[in-house]
Amino acid sequence: MKTFKTYLEERKLATLAALGLAGAAMAAPPKPEATQVMVDQMKEKEGFRPKAEIDKDVKGQQRVVVGYGTTDTYPDTGKPIKIGDTITPEQGEQQIKAFFNKMTPQLEKIPDWDNMDAGKQAAIMSFAYNVGPGFYKSKGFETISGHLERKEWDKVPDALKLYNKAGGRVLGGLVKRREEEGKMWSEGLPTQTKKQEAPKTEPAAQKPTGDYEVKSGDTLSDIAKRHGKSLQDIIKTNPQIKDPNTIKPGQKVKVN
Repeated sequence: MKTFKTYLEERKLATLAALGLAGAAMAAPPKPEATQVMVDQMKEKEGFRPKAEIDKDVKGQQRVVVGYGTTDTYPDTGKPIKIGDTITPEQGEQQIKAFFNKMTPQLEKIPDWDNMDAGKQAAIMSFAYNVGPGFYKSKGFETISGHLERKEWDKVPDALKLYNKAGGRVLGGLVKRREEEGKMWSEGLPTQTKKQEAPKTEPAAQKPTGDYEVKSGDTLSDIAKRHGKSLQDIIKTNPQIKDPNTIKPGQKVKVN
């Protein structure tokens, strides 16, 4: 019987083959929880650009950006982004996931990457999404690379805070982002603090009654929490879901 990890590795292999990334085929995917958190956070932090334009946040560089912060080339095809290109929110989300798939082999160079918990993986994924996946042991990243190499994990949050500049200027947005990444590294994935007040449109806590119909904006993690289940429980109960990070409106999810 296949383990869930084996299943994910096979899915990763199929995805990489479809993207033409044969050299990355042996890379293990990040933990599903880390990937989903990063997709959600990147969408929130980057904001959505439906049309490709010059990134005004980076001075002195002509970088083209589209969707949820996708720059220069489309991760799924490798084609250059051209000013005026248009993209839908759904396509923008797929570009985020494709980028994470492509950068995994480089992140695996970090010692004990596979043994990191989801919070640590998510913190590094967020950092790499912002500065580039090849940061480890690259020029300008000696401090954080050294701490990661020597497994000085308690020093990583402070090291992250050093990388808060763009175009030679300290940016408030990067200062906040580095603090959030450091918190994820130390404390794990964010808890669902919004559950303090239940939405008025539906009961806050219900007993699972069978199938749940996916609505726009839903994630598998949200559905699991809403029905008092763990993400792993939902995944095991729904073998028909081929990619835990991708669900579509109208899709049925068993929650009992």
